[in-house]
Amino acid sequence: MLTMRQGPISPYVIQLYEWFEHPQVFTLVMENPDPCESLLDFINKNPNMNETTARLIMCQAVQAVQHCIECGVFHNDIHPDNILLRKHTLEIKLIDFGCGHLLSSNGYDRSQYRGIQAYFPPELFTCGRFYAVSTNVWALGVLLYEMVNTCSPFCNITEIKQAEIRFENPDLSKECRDLIVQCLNRDPTERLTLEQILQHDWFKTVDLEESEDSNSIGFKVEPV
Repeated sequence: MLTMRQGPISPYVIQLYEWFEHPQVFTLVMENPDPCESLLDFINKNPNMNETTARLIMCQAVQAVQHCIECGVFHNDIHPDNILLRKHTLEIKLIDFGCGHLLSSNGYDRSQYRGIQAYFPPELFTCGRFYAVSTNVWALGVLLYEMVNTCSPFCNITEIKQAEIRFENPDLSKECRDLIVQCLNRDPTERLTLEQILQHDWFKTVDLEESEDSNSIGFKVEPV
């Protein structure tokens, strides 16, 4: 969190304003984006959300992860409960760096993974080592799948290792399906990069408007 607050500041990542050290605990004074709810709650209330809504959320999530990487931080726990959402504007904040690491080009040992099982990347089991960007891309693929299918793509470790994608929502566009498949490639070296995600055909119809505030984006959204 101290590394992330050195700037530049991202509108998509929660900010640490101040901190105090006590004998046994730390007190963190954090940004409070009120009113908001977790993305998990939003997904549960809006099953099979439309792709326009999912696209706007996904775009911000990718940029939040990009910002972390650019600051030298690997979040290591991307999932809907760690994303806050203002449901009327669809603005997000990535929170909870408790599982994070400083960025390492050498990757991380399997024992250093602290995320939830539904987001385990298959390389944890195939080679016992994982890397920040490819792990983040896998997590973003799972996140997108959950937003547009209202369920997880994999039910257990065996399914994660096989990485075979079955779509529950028959109405998904071929572009959305293709993006999910490319993010959830079993081979981490074959997955898209964060930049390639934003350049994917699925994002070509995103309707983003730059606001007068350079640290924010205005959205035109359709009702969920």
